[in-house]
Amino acid sequence: MKYTPDTSVIINGQFLKYLSTQDDVESIVLTRVVLAEIENMANQAKTTGMAALEELQLMRDFCAKNGYNILIDGYRPTGNQIRGAPAGELDAQIREIALEHQSVLVTSDRVMAEIGKAEGLVVVYLKQAIRSIGKKIEDYFDERTMSIHLRENNPPLGKKGKPGDFELISLSDEEILTREYLEELAKDVTERATREKDSFIESDRFGTSVIQLENTRIVILRPPFSDAMEITAVRPIVKLTLEDYKLDEKLLERIEKKAEGIIIAGPPGAGKSTFATAVAEFYADKDKIVKTFENPRDLQVDNRITQMSGFEGDISASADLVLLMRPDYVIYDELRRTKDFETYSDLRLAGIGLLGVVHATQAIDGIQRFIKRVDLGIIPSIVDTIIFIAKGEVAKIYTLVITVTVPTGMTEKDLSRPVIIVKDFLTNKSEYEIYTFGEQIVVSPVKKSARQSTGGRTASSITPAKLQKVLKKYGIYDFDFKYEPPNSLTLYVSDKDRPRVIGKDGRKIEEIEQQLGLSIDVKPFGDKDESEEAEYILDIYSTKSKMNIMFPSTCIGRDVMIAVNGEAMFQLTVGKSGEISVAKDTQTGKILSEAYNKGATISAFL
Repeated sequence: MKYTPDTSVIINGQFLKYLSTQDDVESIVLTRVVLAEIENMANQAKTTGMAALEELQLMRDFCAKNGYNILIDGYRPTGNQIRGAPAGELDAQIREIALEHQSVLVTSDRVMAEIGKAEGLVVVYLKQAIRSIGKKIEDYFDERTMSIHLRENNPPLGKKGKPGDFELISLSDEEILTREYLEELAKDVTERATREKDSFIESDRFGTSVIQLENTRIVILRPPFSDAMEITAVRPIVKLTLEDYKLDEKLLERIEKKAEGIIIAGPPGAGKSTFATAVAEFYADKDKIVKTFENPRDLQVDNRITQMSGFEGDISASADLVLLMRPDYVIYDELRRTKDFETYSDLRLAGIGLLGVVHATQAIDGIQRFIKRVDLGIIPSIVDTIIFIAKGEVAKIYTLVITVTVPTGMTEKDLSRPVIIVKDFLTNKSEYEIYTFGEQIVVSPVKKSARQSTGGRTASSITPAKLQKVLKKYGIYDFDFKYEPPNSLTLYVSDKDRPRVIGKDGRKIEEIEQQLGLSIDVKPFGDKDESEEAEYILDIYSTKSKMNIMFPSTCIGRDVMIAVNGEAMFQLTVGKSGEISVAKDTQTGKILSEAYNKGATISAFL
């Protein structure tokens, strides 16, 4: 009897096992299609190709030992035909050769088997059998092992501990890994991935393979991609819920009700994916439809959540599909390439809640990864919360708002521009400003200091009394002013006094500017728009017993009306420090505390 194997039974080693059980073997008809496919995979250093090469050699030795003939027939397909193999053209050629030689078609491909039977062939369908090489990849793990690192001619190494607190140790003082052993281990992992539940081959490309074996992600590298064969396996050692993180109630409320553009940032191994999993299941518990984008798919979510990779290798194509599925939230693990950031932006602008994971060494880097990848002006529209994870814990939370203002450190009013303000979520303090300066995008930390760049004077010293003391030296008693932090001021005087303030060739105003440490623009009273009421959004932070309000220098020494969401509530007089503390047990304190906890806009009107 003649037997014709297809590529699948050679890769998984089933054909040789089957032949050894048959007593009527006359010859083996091996098609050039099968040889070309195996050669193509081996040239790309794929795990499947290397396993098939080894199996071909074993098959030839077996046939020589038992006196079986190997007949090679058919024509060699082109590279394009091999790449188009999923369309079935090459399988059809294998069946034609089997029909021509009246041989038995042996396959582990169910579709191939059923089509062969329909065409009148004698078909043997072999299910993939469980094979064992003794030690498995899981044997290197224990309850404290986060990852293992196996490299030829080296002892096996493992990282033990927990995210942010682990050590790399040798798993054996005597074992030195050989290429042959690692090839066997890789072959075992590959075969199991095709048959075990919740396991799959994520990718098998030039010298690299990424395999998900239940909850273990395995990366296989071999020459020529790397200088030596190496296997890395990673698996989570803990699964947490949001309750385990003991999050601030304010943050928990934001995640549940307000935040729909969340970025989880942190260094590798910090616990980003663990936190992302917790948030995903938190949303699922709230009866939300949740999907994930992963490449590779390794989040350990429960079966309520659908995990997706790139459709035909393209994440943007998956995004088109997910819009038809109308999920409430998508977990995007993780954003690396520019295409990922563009896809994230498109999905967020389409109204889908998004949670993206990025690598970052500090919290602000989570935002910087978006700069120059998407338009600067839309960043606050697609990212509203940045959660920085360090050592498995939430270390920093930022929120973003955009406004038009003069960036901190600049002095002239005409330098106003759109500025993205990055605030600490818990204290509402501004920590960074992001804006364009010429052709550059600047990410500038906001320095909170008592002394601004005003000639060495403090901002709180710019009061009507101080200004009057300086101006009376020049005979100016009737004036008004508008202070624009940090060191600009518009001075309003009468038409008669204006030349006296400026002086010949501007000498007097230069003296006044030097004394006050300010850049002063002198205008007549008529240029002042009395109908324009200035509003200032206030910085407020809460302590155990008090609400503390930080006022801009413009308000110092003046009466202001405090408003909540634009509605006037009560009046205060701002002292020289520019800060007012209000006890929470007073009526005023209760109003402020309630507005602050609800996230209302609290502002001051002069």
